[in-house]
Amino acid sequence: MTQQTDITISGAGIMGLMAAYTLADTCTITLHDPNGFPADNASAMAGGMLAPYSEIEHMDMRWVDAGRKGIEHWKNIGLDTGFTQKGSVLTAHSHDQYILERFAAHLPNELRTYQNVQTLEPQVSNKLDRSLFLPDEAHLDPQKTMTALCEYLKSHQNVTLTRETPPTTNHQPPITLDCRGMNANDKNLRGVKGEILIVRNTDFTLSRPVRLMHPRYPLYIVPRDNHIFMIGATIIESEDDNNVSLRSSMELMSALYTLSPTFGDAQILSLKSGIRPSYPDNLPRITIKDNLISCNGLFRHGYLLSPVMANCVKDHLNGKTNEHMHLFRKDQSNESNNQRAA
Repeated sequence: MTQQTDITISGAGIMGLMAAYTLADTCTITLHDPNGFPADNASAMAGGMLAPYSEIEHMDMRWVDAGRKGIEHWKNIGLDTGFTQKGSVLTAHSHDQYILERFAAHLPNELRTYQNVQTLEPQVSNKLDRSLFLPDEAHLDPQKTMTALCEYLKSHQNVTLTRETPPTTNHQPPITLDCRGMNANDKNLRGVKGEILIVRNTDFTLSRPVRLMHPRYPLYIVPRDNHIFMIGATIIESEDDNNVSLRSSMELMSALYTLSPTFGDAQILSLKSGIRPSYPDNLPRITIKDNLISCNGLFRHGYLLSPVMANCVKDHLNGKTNEHMHLFRKDQSNESNNQRAA
């Protein structure tokens, strides 16, 4: 971009916010979202895990490398996001060790060393012992992050935030970014329902996220401030986000109890569901058609990959080649590669 460019961005989930943040210094941005800033959307109820290695069964090392770039971005952003980089722990009950071993086979050799989980997290139940430690992984607080990004954008002279619907007339700015997730005009997107539980347990502490590998209800628990924990477990093929099912809520709570019996007296703060916008391979895409750029389908990788995707868009607008753009461009040349990565 040799001169200031007007850009309209639709959708203030983490992708839209990150695109606005990345482009604000060189473009005039109008960010639209009818739900406000920050919006109550799938990004607001995410776990906030920045865990590329934990997804290695579904994303090959090209995606892991891109995820590491995402972690570096959050590490250096200079906003109050609750960013913490103390790694993550994966563990399993003795009768489910085969799941842990199957996962370990995908990891680089240097990460296949098993440790005692209590060495890393002393308050985890001694019924769980063997674990894998992924030291480079991190996590952040999604609500803090979205609030910090919105406050930054509100104060930026090049950015306008509005709840109004973007215009559809000929006066539309020359470049439009569609980051609306399930509301995007893309028939290939599907909804994957996620259900989360947020509790306060003053008798328990964690330094880092812990994943419980299980054949029916794999669970992850992410620490927040003030002994608050976010727990997620379910992935349901559904576009109905109005209700949390009885079965999945019971599985969430019972699996949480196995991590520590102290959760039997925990205070439930929230139990809710949301829809993750996903493509068939569960990998995000950047689609470019004339002056319309779509960045969607981030599934459960929104916080990890949105900074990388935003930089891909910025480089595209500047006529530069980004090393990661080929991952997100779902065209004939990389269709088979992306399917294998899934």
